[in-house]
Amino acid sequence: MRIVIAALLWLSFTGAASAHALWLEPDAAGYQLYFGEFGENLREGSPGLLDRFEPLPAAKALDASGDIVLKVEKKPTSFQFIGAPEGAGSVVAEQARVTERKQNDKVTRTLGRLSARYIGDFSERKPLIPLDIVPTGKPGHFKVFYDGKPLPTAKVEVVTDFGWTKELKTDDNGAFAVELPWKGTYAVEVALVDNTPGTHGTAPYDGMRFVTTLTFKVPDGLAAPARPPVVTPKR
Repeated sequence: MRIVIAALLWLSFTGAASAHALWLEPDAAGYQLYFGEFGENLREGSPGLLDRFEPLPAAKALDASGDIVLKVEKKPTSFQFIGAPEGAGSVVAEQARVTERKQNDKVTRTLGRLSARYIGDFSERKPLIPLDIVPTGKPGHFKVFYDGKPLPTAKVEVVTDFGWTKELKTDDNGAFAVELPWKGTYAVEVALVDNTPGTHGTAPYDGMRFVTTLTFKVPDGLAAPARPPVVTPKR
């Protein structure tokens, strides 16, 4: 494994805006998976960038009974997941595909892996996805893993749903702690580039790019400003 950087980065998503990520939010029907900018409430739509998610993202809920694969349906500004049991402690969604970029007759193939996790509480959890952010048992205390191992000195961005942002780095053990002063929904984002070549299914690639988010709600704290109106760009 040869890691080039572990940082917030420009994600090549065949035309997507910079720093776009997936994130999960619960609703009355289950969970909504959005693609865009969490802090700006920018949600890509269909027709638009959501149509480039082929295959559709997959998700599963994790509780005491095991892993439950969720049904997915594409909506105008999200992917709707249904079938999670009430009180599921964690939901994980992923999408991976190989894209090509040609420059001066050279073709570069990149495996892009976008992932999102939602947690209902801060109980300690194990990593499940290649680049994962998990709570360690105390509010505001987290750990970042890559390929099942703690990821040191990774840049992390913590954002509220109204745009407050905090940037940190993981320590030598992949851990970090952050104050959560505001009541409401937070997203933690980390990104990584690994130039190890390989294959995804039958598709070869020259390197990998990951962006993962962890979202959760804080029930108590300072009253937060209003969330920005939803913005859905026309593509």
